[in-house]
Amino acid sequence: MEENKYLNEEQYQKNAKKLKTIAKLLLIIGICILILGFILLILGFISFGNTGMSIASNTTIDPTQTAQGAFGSLGIFALGGFLDTFGFIITAVGGVLLLIAHKREITAFTAQQVIPVAKEGINEMSPTIGNAAGEIAKGIKKGLNEANEEEK
Repeated sequence: MEENKYLNEEQYQKNAKKLKTIAKLLLIIGICILILGFILLILGFISFGNTGMSIASNTTIDPTQTAQGAFGSLGIFALGGFLDTFGFIITAVGGVLLLIAHKREITAFTAQQVIPVAKEGINEMSPTIGNAAGEIAKGIKKGLNEANEEEK
């Protein structure tokens, strides 16, 4: 039987590469959808504003065209809002996947930053802790000696 290893470096590298590729692809798609949605929001807002201006002017207006224009503007605006929401979700998922894919490198970087500071702190505290432990040991020894003398 073939032994299945979970901690295989080759397998890890292969999976990390796939995850990074998928995450970058989702980020690119999400950002493109966000931009498209933002453009549609602007176009819908501008065309909705223009529809309102034509109603206020003194020209003869066909009410069906005005309603279609307003509905079309509102539809474009709504589509832009939907695409922005969808694009934001896809971008967020891509960002989270990218964070997961780089978790090993982030953890290694954090350890490289924290370990020297921790070592320095331990080196500074060691003499104080050693002195305190020595005083405690002396107190215990003194207490044991006094207890032994009382028993005699």
